[in-house]
Amino acid sequence: MTLIDRYLIVLFARVFLVCFLTLSGLLVIAQIFTNLDELIEYGRRRGSLPLALAEYFGPVLLTIFDRTCGLTALLALLFVVAWLYRTNEWTAMLAAGISKARVVRPLLSVCAIAIGVSALSREFWIPQYSDILTQSPQDLQGTERVRPIRPTEDSDYGLLIAGKSIASQSKTIRNPVFVVFGPASRIVTQIQAEAATYREPTDGVPAGYLLTGVGSAKFLSEPSVVVDGVDYLRLPSDTLWLSPDQCFLPSSIEFDMLRGSSAKQFASTGDLVWRAKNQGDYYGDDLQLLIHQRFLQPFLDVTQLLLGLPFVLSSRRRNIVQMTIACFLTYGVFFGFSAILALLCGSSSLLTPTLAIWIPLLVFAPYAYARTRQALVE
Repeated sequence: MTLIDRYLIVLFARVFLVCFLTLSGLLVIAQIFTNLDELIEYGRRRGSLPLALAEYFGPVLLTIFDRTCGLTALLALLFVVAWLYRTNEWTAMLAAGISKARVVRPLLSVCAIAIGVSALSREFWIPQYSDILTQSPQDLQGTERVRPIRPTEDSDYGLLIAGKSIASQSKTIRNPVFVVFGPASRIVTQIQAEAATYREPTDGVPAGYLLTGVGSAKFLSEPSVVVDGVDYLRLPSDTLWLSPDQCFLPSSIEFDMLRGSSAKQFASTGDLVWRAKNQGDYYGDDLQLLIHQRFLQPFLDVTQLLLGLPFVLSSRRRNIVQMTIACFLTYGVFFGFSAILALLCGSSSLLTPTLAIWIPLLVFAPYAYARTRQALVE
């Protein structure tokens, strides 16, 4: 690594940091002032407002970095080249016989590192904060937010789960209705209760829903339904940890599935693949679309970078305002094209998730590569 390479890398890192802090700062400040009362109350509960803000917005900054890494890298590259033009350092390097490709090479290497860090963050760091990232500032007050429930069928245990609403923080269904069509249907076909709370699997007890306020239904006096060692319905007649008005229904439907979302947005790729393999019947094409997008996201970020790079290197567009507008337009066209294909995938059977993700890469990547090579030799 030469002295010029180190100079360019340090300059790029400083500009990248400023661009990221500026973009993320605008988003964070807007959210702070929109939810100022809730955040102040949360800071009072945590004992320190700066600590509360760091605890909540730290993971948010990770998600902003993940989503804007490609655009931020392109803007940083744009400002670095514009600075070299302004100080005539670009002209001096070209006059010394250094090609454009040689000048840009260390900058592209740092861009690749930033995209790689974004991928690592998406897989290892962001999933650790998925709980707080799914909460809004209103959820930080400790009060429950009532949301509509999506009726979901559990074909493994023979259940249809419905209800009036759900409370995400306590993982509770209000006024639940469980339609039973599996092995437990021989003693009951429908169970209504005041509340149903989702319980994670523990030793000897599978994951499922604890129904409270069942009343004095006759089936509560029946023995639990167990077929081939698999629990289908636990009843208080032979289950000591159940109250007389409670019953327990094992289920493979996690509470997140009742929110109406197709997958955990902040889960790792491994978790998403496991869900597609073991719980694919409960998700639509959105889950497969998200998995393909995870694998191709680094290549999509590189394509976005190469689409804007010719505008940065072009000697005919040295005005930084024109270059910025051109870069934003190319980024918007690429993002809009990808979003339209994703929408068509969800609303039509003609477009598979694989095609919806691969088509933007196949269309734009060759063009971006060819234009970049041409700009480097001009």
